Amino acid sequence: MELKNPIALYICAGVAAAFVIATFITIKMKRKFKGGKKAFLPEYIRLQSMYKTRIVWYTILKYVLIVLIIASLLISGFLMARPYKTESKQINSYNRDIILCMDISTTCDNLNAVLIDKLIDVVKELNGERFGIVIFNSSPVLLCPLTNDYEYVVDTLEKVKEGLEMRIDYYNGKIIFSDKLYESEAFITNGTLVDNEERGSSIIGDGLAAAALDFYDYEEKPDRTRVIILSTDNELLGEEIMTLPESGELCQERDITVFGVGTEKMVDADRQMMKDVVEGTGGTFYYGEDDDIVENIVEDIRKQIATLDDTRYEIVETELPEKSFKWLIFTLSCMLLLAFILKV
Repeated sequence: MELKNPIALYICAGVAAAFVIATFITIKMKRKFKGGKKAFLPEYIRLQSMYKTRIVWYTILKYVLIVLIIASLLISGFLMARPYKTESKQINSYNRDIILCMDISTTCDNLNAVLIDKLIDVVKELNGERFGIVIFNSSPVLLCPLTNDYEYVVDTLEKVKEGLEMRIDYYNGKIIFSDKLYESEAFITNGTLVDNEERGSSIIGDGLAAAALDFYDYEEKPDRTRVIILSTDNELLGEEIMTLPESGELCQERDITVFGVGTEKMVDADRQMMKDVVEGTGGTFYYGEDDDIVENIVEDIRKQIATLDDTRYEIVETELPEKSFKWLIFTLSCMLLLAFILKV
């Protein structure tokens, strides 16, 4: 514990010392009084035990009052000196921006459905980070802009998951076409098939580039940690505006870390290209669609993202007046009570 204004305590201590000296001198002078009796009191009263007891208690309470006055002076000085403590506090940085970028073509449905199921729990654990969702096929769509409204993010993820699962069940013959299926699939395809006939599908490079550009405050807030989780089979079936390696370079320029999750049946060349691009940004490449595998992948991504934050420490000064103030109130209350009892 330290004091911001120790001089205040010294001054009050000096006043208390002066009070002690003055009190001592006054008491001594009263004892030396030789001008006879200060007040007439019959001798028989002086001899009564009740009188003697009251005199003893009066003397005790008088000295207690003196002690309380001194204590009040010292506590007041201590409060005016402003006691405080200094401690080093760890500041957890939550300036992370995370975008889930999903290839929404049917060949990635199994991977995306399992991945979303695991990511929902991750989103629920976030605390201050912003999360966004980009889906792409022929063209990219910003399904959910960066936000820390996790209820909205989870709701969007659950709608995407529902659309994927219904589409999987439909293609596997488990359900028939219905309005519900139409609405659910529309949610995950609207806007992703622009110019599909001319451009083709699974335009992965454009999808990653769109996600990189959706970090809208890149220049205003360069200190934020930016992460993209990219899920795709990297099977290009169309004409790109930006290739996947070019999009990877864009991510490097913007200091964006990409974590890639590929499908289990990726072609070796596609897997190697995606791995090179992802690792070039400082991220890690994974592949697999099994529930346990994806769960481990998501857990690993969560841990790695957490290590990207800068842990800072700052010196925090906390003033500590509470206990001293309570003692001051107590001593003043007792002092006033005794003064009333002693009639001083």
